[in-house]
Amino acid sequence: MASLFDFLKNLLTRRRLTAAERTLKLYDDAVRLAESGRHKQAVEKFSAAIRLSPNTGKLFHHRGSSFAEMGGFEAAVFDYDTAVRLTPTYPDTYLDRGNARHSMGEPEKALKDYSEAIRLRPDWAEAYANRAVVHAELGDDPASQRDKAKALSQGVNPAILDEMISAAREARGQVD
Repeated sequence: MASLFDFLKNLLTRRRLTAAERTLKLYDDAVRLAESGRHKQAVEKFSAAIRLSPNTGKLFHHRGSSFAEMGGFEAAVFDYDTAVRLTPTYPDTYLDRGNARHSMGEPEKALKDYSEAIRLRPDWAEAYANRAVVHAELGDDPASQRDKAKALSQGVNPAILDEMISAAREARGQVD
């Protein structure tokens, strides 16, 4: 049985977390939930963290990613837009917003986002691959081939990229 001294010592050493510490704990919990595929619960935790720290772009970015994983692309784009306003030099947000916009059937907007991601991170193979696919969808085969070459030079799997570009070309009615 614990003594009164141990009880008082424990009580005195325990302290309330600061708002920043609570935000970080909520963020860590939300990331773990998202990684385990529990995106609805992750959105709730990210939302609680945003209430504590509404000027943190990373929180909006990650909540947007959970929305996107659940198929809530409009909510995702809203959060990505907020993240871009708060942290305009974070390339991941542009790539993820481009993916959401692409899923929403907005290839021109997706293309702009992929281009901005590349401007901010010129060696990003995934952004080049995604932009190559959108160029193919829009019928700009020379631009698609340039981005494909850049993506391949940076290690993208050629078979997967060829399949994605072929599907994009087929979707617009041009068979390889």
